[in-house]
Amino acid sequence: MRINKFRYANKVLGLKIEPISFSNLSLLVGVSGVGKTMILEALTKLKQIAQGAALNGIEWEIFFSTTPKKNYQWKGSFETTKNIRSIINIPTVGKDESGETMTERPKIKYEELRLNDTLIAERKENEITLKGKKTPKLSSYQSLLYLFNEEAIIKPIFENLNKIIMSDHSHQPGINIIGDFERLSTKYATTESIKNSSMLTHAKLALAYRSQPDIFNKIKANFINVFPQIEDIKFEPFDHPQMFFRDGYCLYIKEKNVSDWIFQNISSGMFKTLMQISDLFLCPEGAVILIDEFENSLGINCIDTLIENLLHDSSDIQFIITSHHPYIINSIGMEHWKVVSRNGGTITTKDAKDFELGKSRHEAFKQLIQLAEYREGIIT
Repeated sequence: MRINKFRYANKVLGLKIEPISFSNLSLLVGVSGVGKTMILEALTKLKQIAQGAALNGIEWEIFFSTTPKKNYQWKGSFETTKNIRSIINIPTVGKDESGETMTERPKIKYEELRLNDTLIAERKENEITLKGKKTPKLSSYQSLLYLFNEEAIIKPIFENLNKIIMSDHSHQPGINIIGDFERLSTKYATTESIKNSSMLTHAKLALAYRSQPDIFNKIKANFINVFPQIEDIKFEPFDHPQMFFRDGYCLYIKEKNVSDWIFQNISSGMFKTLMQISDLFLCPEGAVILIDEFENSLGINCIDTLIENLLHDSSDIQFIITSHHPYIINSIGMEHWKVVSRNGGTITTKDAKDFELGKSRHEAFKQLIQLAEYREGIIT
């Protein structure tokens, strides 16, 4: 899947994201607070809507493709309610049209899905059509993608929107114990099943260690290339008398000239680097990976290798990342830059070419940081 363009609004918050286009790698740049993270969060909201969530006051339109010959447009809008429970997402019990108990949620006002400019599904007022035919009355709170996710024409769209992944490895999850590991390793024994699972990345890596040694060894080789002091990594049972995980396995790292394996005090930069390398090898085919503040917890040695992987090793994966770190911006070609600015609640982006920056990367970077749109990106 590749997201080509989208726009978004949250009428409850008074937030509007003007249409923004993406390439295989897009780097959102701008000062802190300008709205870079909001753009990533908006994309994850679209995934939630596809999964059946009802989001108060949201309006959206997204253009994406699954193959060169399949281009989709999906747009819609939820009503805006002042019900405090809807605004702060406190559930209340109610009834939908079929009489089933459900949480109180805002209704969808309209929705439209097109394939290659041909309308395939539409919701208008209280009427829904699928491939030109009216359907029985269905939930007003859930998207057409969710309601028809088993239909042949809708299923691939639903599955691809679920490949939007927010990559967040800023914090090491305790000591990385994966519980019930033997059962998981039986359920996820193939490369495809591991990639398409919804598990955290370190659990996927553990399963690859068990059943996919070729992929695991590629990840390990990339990791050791960044940290040459590392000798080996493995996943083994975590044996502790007070362990409350059943069949728990844990990540262990072995450094050169150190007798004991490390399992608890792994540095945050080392852990994040390992997880982001793992994402490249273990995410679903055609995934869209969102990375906020790419530089967090990373040293220069980590950044260089990860940027190289982003640029060269992942042609079937789309990356949308944010940063305001000079080294990262200067390391990624200006053809990937999206300069973000905000006027009140309206967020806009421009390509580097719109500013006629210098031809060399270094010259373009020096001119970028002098732009008013970059230095004074927030207008209130």
